[in-house]
Amino acid sequence: EKEYIPVAPAAHYTMGGIKTDTWGQTNLTNLYACGECTSTGVHGANRLASNSLLEGLVFGNRIAQKIKKNIILSSINESEELKLSYNTRQEKYKEYSPVELKKELQKLMWNKVGIIRNSSDLKKALQKISKWKFIFKSELKTAEDFELANLIILADLITNSALQREESRGAHYREDFPDRDDMNWKKHIVY
Repeated sequence: EKEYIPVAPAAHYTMGGIKTDTWGQTNLTNLYACGECTSTGVHGANRLASNSLLEGLVFGNRIAQKIKKNIILSSINESEELKLSYNTRQEKYKEYSPVELKKELQKLMWNKVGIIRNSSDLKKALQKISKWKFIFKSELKTAEDFELANLIILADLITNSALQREESRGAHYREDFPDRDDMNWKKHIVY
């Protein structure tokens, strides 16, 4: 007797992110990036599982080599005060549960921006995401607050990009634009 093993698709990485060169350098001097947060272009429009590990190793090593080669020792003047403010005092908008809102965001992204996309669902998702931007008017205090704010930004960028790209390519599939369109869309969308 055979037993079936349940299998279901799931989102476990993003394709795209911080644009870098082949040495992990961003367009900001001395700012490097590697791993899941980057858009190195080595995977094309679809990344195979576990290839990100190799990418992280290669680009992490390249970045370390480049930094080691170009390192300039400097010191900060002790009298110089460094002020970092991740959150200025803001008016409390209203109470919300970051955990519950994150669950709602995950459900929305799965149902409206998931595997099979179309203009109608993407627009509905953007409307809902816009309503959640109230979090930016709230005082962000906890790690969960900041994570949720970042997830809302990412959801907005992914959904806008998916709506803008009127074709299907790699893991991006639009049922209203099922064909690949190299003439108009063989390019990156950059925000």
